[in-house]
Amino acid sequence: MLIANVSPRTGGKTTDSGLLAHAVQETKTKKAPKGRKVKGFDADHSQQFWQWAQNGDFAFPVDKLATARFHKEYVLPEDVIGIVDCGHSENHPDITDSVLRVADLVILHMAPTAGDFERIVEPVDKTTLADMIKRSASLRADGQAPPAVVLLNRTVPNAKSSKNYRAEMAAEGWDVLATTIPRSEAFAQAVGFPVMDASKGPFGALVLELESRGLLT
Repeated sequence: MLIANVSPRTGGKTTDSGLLAHAVQETKTKKAPKGRKVKGFDADHSQQFWQWAQNGDFAFPVDKLATARFHKEYVLPEDVIGIVDCGHSENHPDITDSVLRVADLVILHMAPTAGDFERIVEPVDKTTLADMIKRSASLRADGQAPPAVVLLNRTVPNAKSSKNYRAEMAAEGWDVLATTIPRSEAFAQAVGFPVMDASKGPFGALVLELESRGLLT
């Protein structure tokens, strides 16, 4: 299974990708009582995910693959969950298009802000992420676009913004996850350092929600 983490711009997606990868590996669930095997893919030219793996305490490999030929060059064993950190779709739509051709699930990382909402729903002179996902269907083996969900990121507890943008995204036809990732200094400083126990807290909860909804095999 291949999970594509996408966003229109910088927004904590690399941190989310790394901690989600660890949570997928470490979280013990009904379907995976020993956790799951994981492999990371850095499809962002910044190479932060890959560099973090070199400097941090990663128990799985991360391949550098920021290319529009991702769909032809990635290698994922059958019993492994692939976690892809895509480059910003605003600047590298060719890479996102390539990843979408083979992704089994798309997680759209979005801060509950006007800036992120407008970039996703009404980007200036650019294709929306919804349209990018839809157009991938014609290039996929099954002729169907991959399922996509929204993960609200950098949220503030009890703030109205999360509730408001959850409703706004739902009105736009997006499936918004119940789990949210809070704004956190520990998360903000995570890249480049050893990883905390990601199975605890919001990333473990995210794994459990994805599994309960049949989105994580």
